[in-house]
Amino acid sequence: MGFGSRSPLFGFNDSESSRGGLLLKTVAAAAPDGSSSSQGHTVPLLQEMADMDTEIDVPLLLDQVEDNRSEQTLESPTEDELGVESLDYDPIHSFVSSQQRRAQQRRHFYGYTGLTLAKWSITIMIGILVGIVAYVIESSQEVIISTKKQWTEEAINQGLHLPLVFFIYASFGISLVLFSSCLVLFWAPAAAGGGVTLVMAYLNGNDIPDFFQLRTLITKCLGTICTISSGLPIGQEGPMVHIGAAIASSLTWMHGRFPTKKRQGSSSSHSSRLCCDRINQLSNKAFPFDFHNDKDRREFISAGTAAGLAAAFGAPIGGVLFSLEEASSFWSRKVMWRSLLCTSCATMVLSWLNKRDFSLSLPGSLSFHGLRPEFSLDDLPLFVVTSGAAGLLGACLNTAHGWLSQLRPSSRHRLLRIIEACSITFIAVGAIFSLPHFFGHCLEIQKEQEDEYWFRYTCPGADSITGVGYYNDLATLFFSVPHQSIQRLLALGSTVDSYFTVQSLCIHWMSFLGLFILAYGIATPGGIFMPSIMVGASFGAFLGRIFQIWLPSANVQPGLHALVGATAMLGGVFRSSISLVVIMVEGTGGIDFILPVILAIVISNWVAHHIHHAGAYEADLERLGEVCFLPSEPPHKLIAITAGDIMAPDVNCFNEIVSVAEVVKVLRETQHNGFPVIRRTESDGCGQLVGLILRHQILLLLEQRALMEVDSQLLNRHLAPRISSRQRVTKEQQFYEHAMRVYHHSHYPHRRYLSSRPEALDELDLDEILQEAAPSGANGTGANGNNDQHTEEANNPAKSNSARKTVLALDLRPYMNRAPLTVRGECSAQRVFIIFRTLGLRHLCVTDSSNRVIGMITRKDIGKAQQQLEQSEGKFVLERQESDGSAFFGDRTNRDVLFSLP
Repeated sequence: MGFGSRSPLFGFNDSESSRGGLLLKTVAAAAPDGSSSSQGHTVPLLQEMADMDTEIDVPLLLDQVEDNRSEQTLESPTEDELGVESLDYDPIHSFVSSQQRRAQQRRHFYGYTGLTLAKWSITIMIGILVGIVAYVIESSQEVIISTKKQWTEEAINQGLHLPLVFFIYASFGISLVLFSSCLVLFWAPAAAGGGVTLVMAYLNGNDIPDFFQLRTLITKCLGTICTISSGLPIGQEGPMVHIGAAIASSLTWMHGRFPTKKRQGSSSSHSSRLCCDRINQLSNKAFPFDFHNDKDRREFISAGTAAGLAAAFGAPIGGVLFSLEEASSFWSRKVMWRSLLCTSCATMVLSWLNKRDFSLSLPGSLSFHGLRPEFSLDDLPLFVVTSGAAGLLGACLNTAHGWLSQLRPSSRHRLLRIIEACSITFIAVGAIFSLPHFFGHCLEIQKEQEDEYWFRYTCPGADSITGVGYYNDLATLFFSVPHQSIQRLLALGSTVDSYFTVQSLCIHWMSFLGLFILAYGIATPGGIFMPSIMVGASFGAFLGRIFQIWLPSANVQPGLHALVGATAMLGGVFRSSISLVVIMVEGTGGIDFILPVILAIVISNWVAHHIHHAGAYEADLERLGEVCFLPSEPPHKLIAITAGDIMAPDVNCFNEIVSVAEVVKVLRETQHNGFPVIRRTESDGCGQLVGLILRHQILLLLEQRALMEVDSQLLNRHLAPRISSRQRVTKEQQFYEHAMRVYHHSHYPHRRYLSSRPEALDELDLDEILQEAAPSGANGTGANGNNDQHTEEANNPAKSNSARKTVLALDLRPYMNRAPLTVRGECSAQRVFIIFRTLGLRHLCVTDSSNRVIGMITRKDIGKAQQQLEQSEGKFVLERQESDGSAFFGDRTNRDVLFSLP
């Protein structure tokens, strides 16, 4: 039952029940080395499983299949199709895999396999690479911004006209945004936005197409540097989360060659076969561990997510808590320890690259060390006012973003998206040039002030007699590196004479917020952490200066109000709690500010919740019609309905031995990714659930021609359970099982939704086989359908014997999941939600009291039920309607929303 669209009703597969033996004939039993034999011989069904070797010598993958890659047509999703599938976090407990695990357990070296050491080594490597990338992004954008500022000042001092300076400055910024947006729109659409929302969706169990592809990682790094350096109010913290997760994904993604067995009739040169064989021999030595499954990769990506945020803020513990609280849906103690090691490595590497000192005390790109304002309990009422006002700004930002996203051009019009990004850049550059010119104040540079930061702009030069210089306070805030301006805002003390005037602070936070809203959602990489902190700090400093004027007797610290405002703004935008407290405490370099920080988080969350119900990430996830995000707590309304209400009925089921024609027919007509496997009973002929087979497992068996010839009259009869734990598996079955586990790494990499399309069957060249099997193909009734044909055959044995033929079939028993999780139809939908959310399931079978399959539940069904409950205000609607995310955004499609998230 796939994550994609589903028809309301599906007929059961035709199957009948009767007794009888079953003889199988191998068709093209190719060996793992690529050889094949077309001469079949008749053997009992499982007799070949008795003479098996427990030696596990299946080569691991070293690269993706060149033949498959050349044959695949990687079509992009349509405008209304996101191509989002569910991830398989639940391991497949098949007979072959259980036998392999038992054999591997006996190969321990004094009880150790080295698996834990390998995971720790990969975790350290992720932290090191994230720290290096963070340093490159931070240094590059700081050099570009500083150079632009220095050139602007020199050009103005040399008498160049301000409009000409503006034109050159804007042209350079537009060029950077043009390059960044073209990379996103024409090369890697998944790199747009910050990426935190989609990281959350992935770790929740949704596979986002191309999200962790190498080109997406490269575009994210280059695009973030260009976007920040252009002058747009965009930050690098959100992209660093995506970059950390993408680095972790790349280190655990199999970039090797798949040791495929050639299909019957296919040919390849002798030299290419020798090359593949040599690579396969080396792969087993180079890659002794298999991390290429969704469950293990999820743990590494959680650690990479934490490292990305830790490198951005210089907060290793805050990064771990952010991954726990916001990003990761599945958490454990081992993930926590790996995340902490990864964040520590990233922070120390960044520290060494900045100061040549391995230390956790050096902050990241947004550092507030050196802030030491004092406060007392008398200041708490003022902190409450600042926190509430900043939280209100955060909620208004989310509301404005949701409204403005409806007006943005669709991805169908790439030129309009590029024009939009360039136009907003021109507006931003025009604002930072015109506002300081008309509203900036020229202030004297004090002796304790550093000359490098302050920007003279249009102010007079230094006095030739006194040597006193001047700076434009508003131009300084706009033209400087963002984290330097934030540091200056947080350093405002209690003196009445401030570095920035009240009017300049007011104009700065209002204009920066307006530009932030415009730039939030354009087709370029960029995050919203830094702009939120900038707006909150500027707004808090503005309120602090107002409090200084209104309450001259009070010891008001504008810098401390800037800290409270920045924290409250983050709380109002993201609705996080513990992670933001720790990030701000670690960023400021001390625990002295924990009381105002906690107060700011509590007040801002409370105020923002009454204005806008969800944070930035949750609101964007709600707008995605195809991404079903399961929150940590189940909706209370689900308790009133049952699993039978939300399940998809009339499920396509397969027998343990199923004809190829029937399998191909079902795969062509549906896009489901999971099919229950049933066994006929002797009493009534109905099928009882014995396992679950996934779509990619069936495709792999068809691709490798793991077919058998079986008597068509005996195909649907009762089979006694003859597979026991004492039987041994062949190397060929071991090869198939391993190839199934890494199927998505070698077939349609990063776009696994393509395997659910009928085109995936066309690439297997099954026409000749289907023509041979056509006379005895699929039978046409469902798994629980009528038994008219069986009754007729039972009453007329002569007719049955005369019509007996052989058909090609698949034996699903060695590879199916023998322990699929099931619930009864009377089970509460709320419990179903908890099971899905806790275990990370993809399919959940619904059975009756006789263990017969009556339905299937996926996260898509849970999402539809929740949506319909909300629309009907608690009254469950039985009509199953496909959700259309584009209906809320006019011309904008689901992909526009998907690839423009923070």
